[in-house]
Amino acid sequence: MTGGPLRIAVLHYQPRGEPPDAVVGQVRAALESAGHTTLDIGVDESVTDLVRQVARSHADLVFNICETFAEDYRLEVNVAAVLELARVPFTGSGTAGLLLAQDKILTKQLLQFHGVLTPRFATFDGESFQTNGDLKFPLVVKPARSDASMGLGVEKDLEGLARRVRKIREEYDDDALAEEFIEGREIYVGVLGDHARPEVLPVVELDFGKRWSRKRMKIANREVKFAPETEGSPRLVLPKDLSDELRGRVERAAVTAFRALKLRDYARIDFRVSSQTNEPYLLEVNPNPYLEAQCEVALGARERGMSYEALVRQIVEVAARRNGLASRGRAPSTSGPGHVTAH
Repeated sequence: MTGGPLRIAVLHYQPRGEPPDAVVGQVRAALESAGHTTLDIGVDESVTDLVRQVARSHADLVFNICETFAEDYRLEVNVAAVLELARVPFTGSGTAGLLLAQDKILTKQLLQFHGVLTPRFATFDGESFQTNGDLKFPLVVKPARSDASMGLGVEKDLEGLARRVRKIREEYDDDALAEEFIEGREIYVGVLGDHARPEVLPVVELDFGKRWSRKRMKIANREVKFAPETEGSPRLVLPKDLSDELRGRVERAAVTAFRALKLRDYARIDFRVSSQTNEPYLLEVNPNPYLEAQCEVALGARERGMSYEALVRQIVEVAARRNGLASRGRAPSTSGPGHVTAH
């Protein structure tokens, strides 16, 4: 690319009275290390305020890390829609990709069409249900359009399933998706780039460890994701024992999902590798995933030899190229720490 650094506004969700998420400062620091000028745009629940701040920023590009709006994860797609209506260039997936990936039921159906292996499932809309093959308990049950494992639970019988579906309907006003629980290893892969040239990052695994009680299901629920890390709690690791054949199947499935759901710039694809068959089952597709410096995508990038600064810079470059912008900041170092484990 030719040209100089960009003026980039970092757009994020900022509830009143709460401190900014650490990722905001990390992204701004990474952008500034590449020579870009950054601005902060924190939004809560006012669309008028969102439009006004974006207009006043005079930004060349918006780095969109706004994962929710008005305390509703389902409105993430609406933020992208406002930016599209205003014809403001921004990073990450657009309205189409966010809509497709946000609806977990539609995601499953699209992945099936493209031949990607996912757990067998049933859907419940509050009045009826549809199944995809014969299901066996235990079942992982979750809202069709939630985020961050909200409302997720594991049910072992029909009574628990009915109770969970009713709770999802009442508390989240949403349909429910029930999937067969796949016993096995949980792995994540980041995907960077555009539809034509997606790049799959090295695999990151959620290691539940030997101290995780056998009575507790090995599943990435809200406790695992957000509880303080303690000795023996699940943690992210970089696995070294996956076969080339398995890695290849995971990478092909991740690229297929990235393209089928019209994602762009960066995403995280979650899998379970069956302990019985060694088959990789795609669990979830996450456009615009959390981009904190120790997150799954950042750890995979670091294993590839790409520093956090280089990761953020690459996301900007792909978005700038798509929007006809010229971006060439100072090249950050791609060197980073070696093997890293984090929660």
